[in-house]
Amino acid sequence: MQFQQKSIIKENWWLMSCSFPNLNWARLRTYDDLSAEILDCDGSKYTFSNEEEARYFLMEDEFTLFESLDREDEQEIGISLSLIHIPKGKNERELIEKMYVKQTEI
Repeated sequence: MQFQQKSIIKENWWLMSCSFPNLNWARLRTYDDLSAEILDCDGSKYTFSNEEEARYFLMEDEFTLFESLDREDEQEIGISLSLIHIPKGKNERELIEKMYVKQTEI
C-alpha cells in the first residue's frame, strides 16, 4: 500500500481573543482532499473532515482569524497590529515554541 502525502492548499493563522494582550496562536491548514488540521501552541494537532468543522472548533475556543483583525480589535488587544507577526520556524518544534508570546516579549 502506497502512502500519498496530502498537499496544503490553504494556511491561515488564528489568535485566541481571551488571551489578549498575550498572543496564543493556532495554525489551520486545509489540504487538497479538503480535510483540515489545527496545530496549537501546546503542540496538539486536531484533524477534521473539512475546514468548516475546524473553523467552528477554533471559534468555540475563542480564536479569531488574524487577517480579520482591524483597528477596533487593535484597541482591544492593546498592541499595534503592525507589531504582531505570524510565528515562523525551521521545523514544527521550533514553530510551536513561538506560538505563545507574552505581552512583555512583543
